[in-house]
Amino acid sequence: MGAWDYGIFDDDTAYDFFDEITENAQTFFKSSFEKAINSEYVDYDDCHAVTVSGAFIDNLLNGTKYRNDNEDNEDETNVNLFGSLNRDLKIDNLRPLAVSALEKIISDNSELNELWSENEELYPKWKQNIQDLINRLNY
Repeated sequence: MGAWDYGIFDDDTAYDFFDEITENAQTFFKSSFEKAINSEYVDYDDCHAVTVSGAFIDNLLNGTKYRNDNEDNEDETNVNLFGSLNRDLKIDNLRPLAVSALEKIISDNSELNELWSENEELYPKWKQNIQDLINRLNY
């Protein structure tokens, strides 16, 4: 990737979950959210599992497009095609779990939030990006 920024897919860790999502998205999403919600402190990888899951659900439910390294792919590894390729996937019931897990990611009980808070310039943008995702999923 080379670049690093505040977008959900601007960190290579985000791409570590694509195989699991392709194999069984609903199970991956639910387990990612539940693990974060039930953790006292959410570690770095688990934080990314939540933000990636939230983005895929956001694409499916709201058609939100995300800048990502797989934009040229014409399969489920391109988050922007996930919704059109999985229209029959029933995940509306995951909204409350997604919102709770994402709220935890921007709390003091999150390694990702802790790391981002050290970057005075980009932290507000990163946090707002996650808050916007929460707002889209929480309607």
